[in-house]
Amino acid sequence: MKHKRLLTFIVLALTGISIAAPKIDSARVDAMLEQFGNAEQNQLPPDARQQIEKTLAATDILKAEALKQGLDKQPAVQARWKNLEAQFYASQYEEHLLKTISVSDSEALAAYGNLTRIVKLAQVRFATADEARAAQQLLLKGLSFEKLMERYPNPDQPAMQEPLPIGRLPVEIANIVGNMQKGDVSREPVAYQNEFYLFKITASEQAQDAPPFEQVKEAVIQQVKQQKAQEQIDQLLKANGISL
Repeated sequence: MKHKRLLTFIVLALTGISIAAPKIDSARVDAMLEQFGNAEQNQLPPDARQQIEKTLAATDILKAEALKQGLDKQPAVQARWKNLEAQFYASQYEEHLLKTISVSDSEALAAYGNLTRIVKLAQVRFATADEARAAQQLLLKGLSFEKLMERYPNPDQPAMQEPLPIGRLPVEIANIVGNMQKGDVSREPVAYQNEFYLFKITASEQAQDAPPFEQVKEAVIQQVKQQKAQEQIDQLLKANGISL
């Protein structure tokens, strides 16, 4: 915050004063304008480009002075720079995924159906996947899901049986429940927050007040893109031994 106030002060000081400010590549100005987004750009003042040039010039002046003082040689500064650089490229990769991922009309329509679908869920929670699979064997032998809930009670069971839009469920659960119909039981234990669940859909219906698909199509497509991007990121991290 202090840094932003300092830059603002410098930009104001530069206004109306002729100094030998560094020349700023127009591509850098374009990149900063793009960060505001098309909708917000329409609200920018007419001299926004000039103000951005001054801000970038001020930043370059401060950078040059920092290098002159040898700050780039300090271990703590180098560590902070590496962290910022890593975060920057990570965010660029996420943006790249969102730009390159495609969503078909059928995928968007299916996602819309889930977002506007209201379900009631019965659930049983387990500490391990093996315990959940052992419980599944009881179901295969004829034990009802309701009796299984009595064997493995937990305080979240009543709340989960309230009507709930699939779009409000955690992604890990929504991805499974979205492919289930009334009466279905999840085929595999569902991992969520280091615990494992079996779910049964006890009721399912479409929301009566849902907006028309065409009205929300673009928003749905963006949501599906974000979901696909997150799945790719999770797979990449998992392949490198990281689970968040």
